Amino acid sequence: MPVGACLRALPLIPALLLGGACGSDVQVNRLVPDVAVAPGALDFGRVTVGEEGILQLQVANAGTGPLSVHSIALEDAALSEAGVYVVTPPELEVPAGDSAAVVVSFAPDDYRVFSSAIQMQTNDPEAPLVVVPVQGEGVDGGPDIDVEPTGLDFGTVAVGDSATALFTVSNVGDAPLHIDRDSQQEGSGAFVLVTDPRGETITPGGSFAALVSYAPTTDAGDAGSLRLQSDDPDDPTVTVTFTGNGGATEEYPVAVIDAFSSAHPGQTLILDGTGSYDPNGNEPLTYAWSLVERPASSLASISNPSLAAPTITLDVSGGYVVSLQVQNTLGVASAVAVHSIEAQPEDSIYVELTWDADDADMDLHLVANDPESWFSRDDDCCWCNDNPDWGVAGDSRDDPLLAGDVSDGGGPETITIEDPAEGEYFVRVHYFQDNGAGTARATVRIYVAGELAGRYSQQLTHNQVWEVAYVRWPQGYVVEEGGDPYPSDERSCRI
Repeated sequence: MPVGACLRALPLIPALLLGGACGSDVQVNRLVPDVAVAPGALDFGRVTVGEEGILQLQVANAGTGPLSVHSIALEDAALSEAGVYVVTPPELEVPAGDSAAVVVSFAPDDYRVFSSAIQMQTNDPEAPLVVVPVQGEGVDGGPDIDVEPTGLDFGTVAVGDSATALFTVSNVGDAPLHIDRDSQQEGSGAFVLVTDPRGETITPGGSFAALVSYAPTTDAGDAGSLRLQSDDPDDPTVTVTFTGNGGATEEYPVAVIDAFSSAHPGQTLILDGTGSYDPNGNEPLTYAWSLVERPASSLASISNPSLAAPTITLDVSGGYVVSLQVQNTLGVASAVAVHSIEAQPEDSIYVELTWDADDADMDLHLVANDPESWFSRDDDCCWCNDNPDWGVAGDSRDDPLLAGDVSDGGGPETITIEDPAEGEYFVRVHYFQDNGAGTARATVRIYVAGELAGRYSQQLTHNQVWEVAYVRWPQGYVVEEGGDPYPSDERSCRI
């Protein structure tokens, strides 16, 4: 019987029996598991005594044979018996190329740090014991907001003049206090937050001084307020009131923003302010939109800030904040409404390059499987090969796509893959032309399944190559390469 026929006929016979049946010249590869665990450590941070925190470990098998994790247990049995740490399941079977989750809960019963480790016994001959450190701290309470004062009276202020006053937001708890960025201001538009606590994170024992300016446009008096929303479990909403020139009983125009709170980089959104109104019917309204915040590398702007429903294109991933103030036919302005938008990638792999020198020209490269295929037309997605056919021929879902080749202005350049084929994808940056800019800092963000998996920065000079990191798919691991930049021998794609 030919050797090939023997192997086809007896696919499940052990190697020893194959050798006896078909001759000693038969070579059979061993099926060996290869365990990988991420993250390498679990830190629950500060958890209130009596509450529970939950984290996960991903156990992947990058080998060719089945992986058996026949024991998953906490190193400190006493903590496990007390229910401080609970690890499930107690064992796992992971097929080759697959992964599974281990769920770890932390429920502290005392006000101290609990340190231990999760031990996994496996059939991986290279890693029979995997140890993952675990830590958490039991604390009393959580964030606790305190606002003083909760009312500001600006007294009498003449039209054309202005006055300022302060209120302080403090965190008297023992966990970080997060103030909601979309906390809304109401009432008169004559009150303006000069220093804005919205979107701030206040550390335990810390505080934020909020400065408010009052500039009346009439002498009829004004009233307004700010509803601060936070993650304080007991007082999630605290209202600060504003009064000027004796206050007012009239109703003010109201600015209303209707827009998505999340979107994808590159997406154009409509900012709909048509729901704004004047309760007294003094319309039509005039509109004044502003882009309050955008990511550091973004060049986004609002298309026509005086329209009722302008647009904005989210050019990079990250957070954006827009605001709207409307004015009625009597010249009375609303309080400023705010709305935050998070641009989150939808593709399985999303790589973004930006840089800090407007005159510099940097290029993003994504190389498939072989990192030596730098500037190879088939394997390198870059400016001279922006949409190569990878994976299954003719299937665009597993092909990379370079969105634009930006030659100045700091980027961004992005490469995305909707549904990558199995393999490794190497991220490279080439400082193609400096145009007199000299040394510049490049920043790369890598998103996997919509989540930021790595952010890396590096100073580069003209013609240097930076080997950033690689993504292993389908495991979704991102591994930083960490080498020093070096001069490039090539500057264009090989045919």
